[in-house]
Amino acid sequence: MLTLIGKTKKKSFEQTLSEMGIDMINVLPGNNAVDYRIIQDCKKHILSDPSIKTVVLITGDGDFLSLVQYLKESRVLVILISMNNVAEELKNAVDYAYHINELIPSIKLDKATPKTLDSPAIIPYEEAKKCLIELIKTVKEKGKKATLDVLGRLIKKHPQLSGYKKVSYYKSDGKYYSKFSKFVDAVIQEGIIQDCNGELILV
Repeated sequence: MLTLIGKTKKKSFEQTLSEMGIDMINVLPGNNAVDYRIIQDCKKHILSDPSIKTVVLITGDGDFLSLVQYLKESRVLVILISMNNVAEELKNAVDYAYHINELIPSIKLDKATPKTLDSPAIIPYEEAKKCLIELIKTVKEKGKKATLDVLGRLIKKHPQLSGYKKVSYYKSDGKYYSKFSKFVDAVIQEGIIQDCNGELILV
């Protein structure tokens, strides 16, 4: 069974993962708590099973540098798979480093089509929020109304979302929004934007 380590309060999300054969391990709130749990679990497996000779890390986060150093000291081969945002020191520390597009040449993540991407795209809440604010400014500058429908179409042109049929907006605390309208409602509650008779404006 696959294991997903993260933070979520939604039992329905855990149930969906379970039905897919994925075991969800919830970690306590805290800075880098998920990273710390992954690192500790990996070290535990290496100590308990000396037959493990290769570890593949799919990340670009420099927080995993200490794990890589531990693995190298344990004579374990480390392969890194990442996207564009990868810490240079992490990349230099592993045995082999690959950009994910090198391994999946037939499905470039930045040139994918709806046919190839039926699963929901996942974008960090804060990144989506910045994008939403910029879109509202752009639409306003063009003399048009920044309605929910207009912004919903425009945000799907974001490089990270282009080609996907569905989008999920994830917060660092594990909460997520599977609908654009729910995501916008959350931003409105922050007091950054407001709905003025169907038009979204900056506060």
